[in-house]
Amino acid sequence: MWDFGAEEESPLLPHGGVHRDVPGPRPPVYPDFDSTNTAAKFDGRGAYFSYEDPGPLSPFDFTNGDSITIEAWVNVRDMRDNENVYIIGKGRTGNRDFAPDNQNWALRLRGSQGKACVSFLFATPRGTTASPWHRWTTTEGFLPRTGWHHVAVTYEFGKPESVRGWIDGKAVPGAWDMGGPTEVAPVVDDDSVWIGSALGGSAGNSFRGYLDAIALHRVILDEGTLKNRFRRIGEAPQPEPHPETMPELGKLPADRVTVTFHEGMPTHTRWLDFDEQYPAETMRWETSEFLAPRLPVRYDSWGIRDSWKAPVLVRMAADVHFSAGTTKLLLRSRGLSRMWIEGKLVARTNALQGSPSGEEPITPLAKPPLPGHRIAEHRIHETLTEIDIPQSGIARVVVESMAGGKKFRPEPGEFTVAILNEDGTQYHVLGPAETADAPLPLTDEAVEGALARIEASLTKLDDDHRHEAAESRQAFWQKRHQLARQWAEENPAPAVPGNDPAANPIDAFLTRRMQAAQAASQGTTLAEAQKFHRDVLPILRNECFRCHGEKESGGLRLNDRDLAIDGGYSGAAIEPGDAEASELIARIRSEEEDLRMPPTGKPLSSAQVATLEQWINDGASWPTLPLTAEETEWAPIVSDAKFIRRAYLDTVGVVPTETEVRAFLQDQSPTKRAQLIDRLLKDERWADHWVSYWQDVLAENPTLINATLNASGPFRWFLHDSLADDKPLDQMVTELMMMRGGQHEGGSAGFGMAAQNDSPFAAKGNIIANAFLGIELQCARCHDSPYHKTTQKDLYSLAAMFARKPLSVPKTSSVPDAFFENQTREPLIQVTLKPGVSVEPQWPFAEETGLAADTDLAAYMENETDTREKLATFVTAPQNNRFAKIVVNRIWRRLTGAGIVEPPHDWEGSDPSHPELLAWLAHDFVAHGYDVKHTTRVIMNSNLYQRKAIGKQRTAEPARRLFNAPERRRMTAEQIVDSFYAAAGKEIDIDVMTLDPDGRRPASNRNNLGCVERAWMMVSTSNERDRPSLTLPRAAVLDDVLSAFGWSAERQIPRTDRETAPNVLQPAVIANGTLTVWMTRASHESPLADLAVEAKSPEALVDSVFLRFLSRLPTAEERQLFTEILDEGFADRLVPQDEIKLPTPPERLPLVTWSNHLRSEANSIQLEHAERARLGPPADPRLRTEWREVYEDFVWSVVNLREFVWMP
Repeated sequence: MWDFGAEEESPLLPHGGVHRDVPGPRPPVYPDFDSTNTAAKFDGRGAYFSYEDPGPLSPFDFTNGDSITIEAWVNVRDMRDNENVYIIGKGRTGNRDFAPDNQNWALRLRGSQGKACVSFLFATPRGTTASPWHRWTTTEGFLPRTGWHHVAVTYEFGKPESVRGWIDGKAVPGAWDMGGPTEVAPVVDDDSVWIGSALGGSAGNSFRGYLDAIALHRVILDEGTLKNRFRRIGEAPQPEPHPETMPELGKLPADRVTVTFHEGMPTHTRWLDFDEQYPAETMRWETSEFLAPRLPVRYDSWGIRDSWKAPVLVRMAADVHFSAGTTKLLLRSRGLSRMWIEGKLVARTNALQGSPSGEEPITPLAKPPLPGHRIAEHRIHETLTEIDIPQSGIARVVVESMAGGKKFRPEPGEFTVAILNEDGTQYHVLGPAETADAPLPLTDEAVEGALARIEASLTKLDDDHRHEAAESRQAFWQKRHQLARQWAEENPAPAVPGNDPAANPIDAFLTRRMQAAQAASQGTTLAEAQKFHRDVLPILRNECFRCHGEKESGGLRLNDRDLAIDGGYSGAAIEPGDAEASELIARIRSEEEDLRMPPTGKPLSSAQVATLEQWINDGASWPTLPLTAEETEWAPIVSDAKFIRRAYLDTVGVVPTETEVRAFLQDQSPTKRAQLIDRLLKDERWADHWVSYWQDVLAENPTLINATLNASGPFRWFLHDSLADDKPLDQMVTELMMMRGGQHEGGSAGFGMAAQNDSPFAAKGNIIANAFLGIELQCARCHDSPYHKTTQKDLYSLAAMFARKPLSVPKTSSVPDAFFENQTREPLIQVTLKPGVSVEPQWPFAEETGLAADTDLAAYMENETDTREKLATFVTAPQNNRFAKIVVNRIWRRLTGAGIVEPPHDWEGSDPSHPELLAWLAHDFVAHGYDVKHTTRVIMNSNLYQRKAIGKQRTAEPARRLFNAPERRRMTAEQIVDSFYAAAGKEIDIDVMTLDPDGRRPASNRNNLGCVERAWMMVSTSNERDRPSLTLPRAAVLDDVLSAFGWSAERQIPRTDRETAPNVLQPAVIANGTLTVWMTRASHESPLADLAVEAKSPEALVDSVFLRFLSRLPTAEERQLFTEILDEGFADRLVPQDEIKLPTPPERLPLVTWSNHLRSEANSIQLEHAERARLGPPADPRLRTEWREVYEDFVWSVVNLREFVWMP
């Protein structure tokens, strides 16, 4: 028996929020207890006592024929329907030494219709019954918060009819409500006895309240004994009221509203009990009015986004001036809320309710409190109250609201308080007494303006908190980068060619390489080279290079004469001058399927074989085609107009404004290009431009509905924060791989998720190797790579390092044995790692990276025993000769269109075109602290970057990839959409990226990815159910354009390259798409309309539109053409002021959410939204229709010039 008294001698070990020596049942109400009796309090968040089982045949072991009585005194503070909380149980602790379903026995309480029912649970060994779980629950119960109750259950194992339950000395009926009755013996093992919780301390199974006098008997206590256990003097108590007292907050700023956030409230459905205290203040923010639309972002100790411990108490407080008399106040809150004025509770709203899966009726639009006022958001509680103010003066106002809960996201909605003015005509958002601001009207226009200001304030608060937390990492990374600089000094870079210190090193290396290539190409006759390249090389390339080109199947490469002669594991492949002695010819001719090459497809034709034989007999010469003028002539430097557009798109991802282009073109400074580069690299939009690249490379794949294959968390926010903070790339990659923060809140932990994947860490190992090591491991998931050297063991070694434990190949990720049966020849694929074979955490890429597995990198680590940190260190340390080269090659390729090594993600067998330049760039990157912007600056200041984009480098062989010009590049999908909006002067205004806008589902089920401000923030709008009600109609408009130009939100595998080939959708979506309608229309109060209204002449208007959309002035022919078109009617284009008719806003529609999407009206509503999106915004009434339509056609024509979607 455990009575939790001061003299308790049993070896109970407390865990979590357990508190002893609190008052238990005491006289006079409970006369059978001592006046000093104490109990134990459990916080319900995983708190428990544990008691070790003595071992086999212990007093806690029960089998068939054994009797048991479990009894306890309970004081339940909180209980939810269908909840099962533990009083005491043996097994099911989560101990890995035991089966997870090893419930020997347990006494629990189960919530049902607001009451706590007694429940008895045990498990039988798997396979012995249809269900291993057997639960008996009383059909009657007691109300929580009604003081102390005695509960008990008696049972003889093997006799299901013997079970009885007791509440307060009375036998109560019950039923086997799960698994049914059974005569099979229960599980018996040596797992621990736990009091108050189970399942590793799961909050969902944890008791909330007080326990006393828990006893376990190996007999069935008789009826009389159990009746006499409970004696209470007086009537049964009613549920205790919650004490509600306005908190004492001390002095507050006179001109600000103080908002505090307190995470970890006991529940979202009630306020604190008399014996509970507010959680400590987590965060504080000051604002201008009683309006709090969201919580600040929560960060972990590294400054990585984390989750709030919901529910979160949001408290707003200020001293407010009131006039004497009756005052009407309005309170809006999504969750449970209350408001005090001078200590008096004056208003409250109810708790947030759960979300059904589509069946909820459509919620009608709220009514405005007065005409013209802002209505309450969807499912926001609103209450109006009147108070009497005896005399004018200052009064303290405190208002509290619960944000989120166990199954709700902590999103408060527009939590606000408003006050009606004295003449009863206008509500204003309540503000502090000494504010300098004018009262904020409760209207859409005023509140939306305030929300923009509040968002800016909260964003600054978020940034400050993130930077403050990130300071804790500064000393460690300063040490890391000092070590890297020391390594760089000890391992110098190749010397920069030439003697001109002012020359850009890139141009110096390129010039020397060009000169060497020109010298090497001399001496080869054009006819000889053309014959080889026309007749022989295509056969080798098409039939042999897949396995023996850049790859080394069998240790053999055939894409180089010397390598072919050296041969592979079977010896030399070519004997120059003797085709009969050449293994290559023998394999091609072989009639044995196991030996014949190529191994798949049709054998070579007799003509192809004869061509190869003749080539070998003639000496197997491998002449290089002489370089052409097109390959060796340096492309000219681009104009200033082309340069500014290119520079903007490559740094901030949008075209420059008209003002920026004019200023740059007029600037006569000889260093203006370098100055522009420096200015752009400081622009905060840099992060917006780079996020989408890393989303593809790192396979960021969040979803709005159900998680699909390899769905990840939205770690886009981790990437954006890292880029915005100019985090060194080795630090960003390390923190990504450490998988910290909130999985669903934007932390790097979201990278660790891979839904519907039987080995998530194998997927992540492939991504990291692909992104930062240039190693392709996709095939190694199920078998050794057929065209690479990588094996299954390589991949699962990485996965084990991520997992911090040995791993094995799942059966579902292995090629079945049946595949290999009846094969006519040895298959290309080999399975060298059978399912179930354990693989230790071990670095597998010593050969590729030059970094041996036993290399001592302890100085670069904080915990050298952590294999995940070790993996991150081995990937990013300067001793790894791949990481820095991979990164600078990716940066180089993004800015010039082709890599020094191609492809960037798979370096096996790929030679760099400029090995010394690549080594210099990598060394410079390390020496400058892994600063991506530094490398970008070096490249952008080179002549190469600033040359005309006429290169053909990406498909050229390394020997002919001379970078005499950058590659021609089409703008990315995100650049096109973002530049469309920037040029039109508009902000993206589409649906919020969620199907659960009222926050009634957890982020793990239905997340909210927020408002889209740049295209990278988009997420897939597809739904497998193909229901209009589950669409986001305005977001789909952007999706159409993005998808046509290669974007995909469903990134199941990492991608360096998107599909960039032209397709019929691209011109169609630009010419006829809805987004073009939105952007080219002179819509009401739009910048394009203002431009037309304010234009001084048609010529000026033509110039402005060209500068906005194409970053250049029109040619003389273009200016003449469009000026003539716009000139007709230009003087009379404006509608007289007294004739202007403002457009009528469309009727507002109810909100469709996941909770109501199955309702028929939901489809109709979303289809109406789609039709409104298709029609676009109303035209500006200041312009006459005939002239406006001509003007819009002109803008449309400019947008549809090819150059709009191409980098200059």
